[in-house]
Order: sequence, then C-alpha cells, then structure tokens
Amino acid sequence: MDKHNPEFGLTVLDGGWGTTSLSAILGVLESVFKELSTVTGKLPDDRIEVSRWTRDYPLTVQGRRPYKIYLTASDTYWSQYVYQFSHELCHVLVRSDRFTGHKHKWFEEALCEAASLFVLRRLANAWAQAPPPSVFKAAEFAPNHGTYAEDIEKLYAANLEASLPKWFRDHCEELESDPYKRNLNGVVAIALLGEFQENSSLWRDCTCLNSWDANLDEEFRAYLNSWSSNLGGSNVSPKLPCILAKRLGINGTTGRS
Repeated sequence: MDKHNPEFGLTVLDGGWGTTSLSAILGVLESVFKELSTVTGKLPDDRIEVSRWTRDYPLTVQGRRPYKIYLTASDTYWSQYVYQFSHELCHVLVRSDRFTGHKHKWFEEALCEAASLFVLRRLANAWAQAPPPSVFKAAEFAPNHGTYAEDIEKLYAANLEASLPKWFRDHCEELESDPYKRNLNGVVAIALLGEFQENSSLWRDCTCLNSWDANLDEEFRAYLNSWSSNLGGSNVSPKLPCILAKRLGINGTTGRS
C-alpha cells in the first residue's frame, strides 16, 4: 500500500523497491524534503508522487501536476535515495518545466547536483543527531552519506584540469550543447557546493530560476543578469548570480554580493 505524508504532499507509490519498507523510504525522502525546503524557504507548488522504475536514470516528468518523480534506488541504499531525490526535488522547487529547451539548462543540472551533495552532507550530521524513526539504525548509517558525497566530489574535482574560469571558457559550448554531461556540470556543482556550505541562505536565490524566458539570453552572462534582475524584482538582494560570475570569471554581470 502507498505511503503518504499529507503535511509535505509527498507519496511513495508501492512496487519494485526491493528489500525495504515504504515507511522507511518515506522517512528517507522526508529527511531530504525538510533540508531543501528549509534552506530554500519554499515548498513545492503541488503534491509529489515518487515511484521506482528500472531505467538507468531518475527523472522528474515535465509538465505534470501532481509532480511525478521516478527513482532507480532500491533496497536499503539510503545514500542513493538521498542523492537521487535531492536532485529531482531541486528541479521541482525551481519549477524546471516553466521554461524548457534553452541552452542554459546545464546550470540547473549543476545546481541540482549541488543540492544532492549538499543534502548528503547535511544528513550525515542530521541523522546522527536525530535519526528518522522509520529507518532502522539510521544513526549508525549516517556517516555513509558523507562518504557517498566525498566519493562523487572527488570524481568531479578530477575533471577540473585548469583554473575554474579557464575551464569554463574551454567547456562552455559543450555545456550548452548537452546539459546532461554530469562530468562537466559536476565541476560547477562542487564550486556551488562550497558557497552553499558557507552560506546556506544562498539557496533562496535559486527559487527565482525559471521565472523568465531564458531562451532570450544569448550568453550565460545575460542569463546571470536576468537572474539578478528577477531577484531584484522580488525584493531580494541578488547574491549568488554575482558570486557565480566571479567564480567563473565572467565580466559585465550585474548584482551585489
């Protein structure tokens, strides 16, 4: 039988999860939900249904309400659940399907990957201090979240063969041509991760993404300027767009850090 959390509007649909319980899976996903909704200061605009499927990748279905998320994690691989659901929930919170098809979608992929690593590291501490009661021996498992994140970060760091600004100049066109090259957007993800770890309030800047048509932004510089303008229009002082521009060596970007 499906498991629901009506407070979060979160449902785990029965079927295919392997040797675990729906209550435990829901407990893991609730942990992710609490972390991301707290730091972004935002809740999804509709309910979320989570199912398992056997394809090679997790997915958030575009243009559907309630939201439909598919995960590939199974059994008691809790860090994999956290990693996958954090990424997909980030897409939901920035309402990824409002504007699609533009060449700057790679940044959203990098952001969602940063969300996965950020939440894994947060839950390494959170589960040790207040383990979810539906997850057997969650406190003992907690350090595995940190190890899982570290292993992924090492793989991404190995792809940074030059300074970040030079790397970005060398790979910008490749990022724009295929937003799903994880080995590339992962490099940007770990740069973002450091900023979020230092100041988690920067996540609030991200909730303004997809509030304008980024198809009109010819360069990533223009995308960052549009992001800053929309944050300013929301009476939020733009911080992350300016920080990111400095990290990537992009000149001519407006905003205040």
